[in-house]
Amino acid sequence: MNLSIFQKPSRYINHEINIIHKEAPVKVALVFPDIYEIGMSHLGLRILYKIINDIPYAAAERVFAPWNDFRNYLKENSLPLSSLESKRPLKDFDIIGFSLQYELSYTTVLDILNLGNIPFKTEERLSLNYPLVIAGGPCTVNPLPLSPFIDAFLVGDGEEAILEITNTYNRWKKEGDSRKESLLKKLSGIEGIYVPLFQNENLLTNNNPVSFSVKRRFVKSLDSVPYPDNPIVPYTSIVHDRVNIEVSRGCSMGCRFCQAGMIYRPVRERSPQQVLKLAENSLKNTGYEEVSFTSLSAGDYSCLIEVLREFNKRYSDKNIALSLPSLRIAAVNREILHEIRTVKKTGFTIAPEAGTDR
Repeated sequence: MNLSIFQKPSRYINHEINIIHKEAPVKVALVFPDIYEIGMSHLGLRILYKIINDIPYAAAERVFAPWNDFRNYLKENSLPLSSLESKRPLKDFDIIGFSLQYELSYTTVLDILNLGNIPFKTEERLSLNYPLVIAGGPCTVNPLPLSPFIDAFLVGDGEEAILEITNTYNRWKKEGDSRKESLLKKLSGIEGIYVPLFQNENLLTNNNPVSFSVKRRFVKSLDSVPYPDNPIVPYTSIVHDRVNIEVSRGCSMGCRFCQAGMIYRPVRERSPQQVLKLAENSLKNTGYEEVSFTSLSAGDYSCLIEVLREFNKRYSDKNIALSLPSLRIAAVNREILHEIRTVKKTGFTIAPEAGTDR
């Protein structure tokens, strides 16, 4: 295929720095329902990419929504949407995992299924000819809009749950069970998994009771779960084109109007030692010249000043810059501003939290 006829052909090149090419019994497509520049900026996708590819029997590959010109080319030539790593058609994967970050991507989810020649609805995919379609991300707190189209939703953090999902699929595949309903039944026993199919009694092939109570999954310690310190370096500019280190997860404010503050509870912090080690490894493995310490509110990270000072002590002479993407206005102080601008003026985002128009 001559990629030069498309806008930004580097979106579709599959040999970026630090990419993983791997063959394994359980093939997982990590699908971000937006274009490459946005999807590659999403930290959750990078985390799952590492975790799955670290599993001996599983391999993860990336799929993004194509731009209009490439999409039209696929449709006009009856070509299926494929992954970046192996160019494997979406339909040939064992598991398709969508990342649902915002509701406006829902129609893109359906378009991607259509481009992959995969039926929209769960009941149309009960045949073993089709992959298991799962979804995670913040939008799963209200799974109902997409429930006819997704086989299973993961509600909450995915680092530990994805290990259980892939292990369950691998064991089911080895058993040679030809019923996809039995796979969904096994998955429904995993904490954080919601299977919409079992709410429709007409689609059940047996009368075994299934629990509809879903407990949100959360990682207790950020230091205990894998984190990508060897991330893929794109050939094209992406939205967040830098090293991203998650310093904490959750927010202590508890504003009732803020969804993120509720669904990412409780607050968990990464140790300063691990933050600095991840930054060191990521810079060494990528060649980036900027590091962003990310969180819902990075200014509330209890060790922020300590980490900023130590980081600048190590890297200011190497011209490595710092940025903070999200700060509550009350958390901004002169010390933080001084450390951010030590190397160069990057930027920070201030969120004026208010429940009224005043």
